[in-house]
Amino acid sequence: MKINPAWESAPVLLVLSMILTGAIAFAEDANVPDVLLTGALDLTYAGHLEKTDDDGRLLVWEGSIGGDFGGTIKWWFIDPTPIVSTTHIGGTVNYYEARWEIWVDEMLVLAGQSAGKTVAPDQSDGIWDGHGVVTEAYGKFARFQGRKVYETGPVIYGSNPPLSLTGTGMFQIY
Repeated sequence: MKINPAWESAPVLLVLSMILTGAIAFAEDANVPDVLLTGALDLTYAGHLEKTDDDGRLLVWEGSIGGDFGGTIKWWFIDPTPIVSTTHIGGTVNYYEARWEIWVDEMLVLAGQSAGKTVAPDQSDGIWDGHGVVTEAYGKFARFQGRKVYETGPVIYGSNPPLSLTGTGMFQIY
């Protein structure tokens, strides 16, 4: 009768436990930024107003932002867009590059740059999605300077686009 001593597997178990301990410690130390602000958006199309800023960007969207704070938000698009829209069987992809601004009590508190796209099936509502960075932050919002931005939501075409375009969504600074 042959007996397998348990001590022969001890070195293997010791090495495995050391490897797993390192991986667990590394995962806990990961520097993943927390979400700092999340705002719910309610937007209307403003491109038909043909309002531009000092840099020639066209005001395309404006509306309210609520959630962690309340105010108004505006997106000023570079016009023409840096990348031409693409049409595919069943829909389109429209790209944008913009300056966004958040105003509270008629004071500019946050502004930044973002870029993204709207994907829409033919003659149907779409989804917009973009990323950016905070380039200006004032007062109690100064700590958000340099933080990243994520923006997303549906675009509702309505009965008479582009005049009837509306949108909802999420605006997040992290």
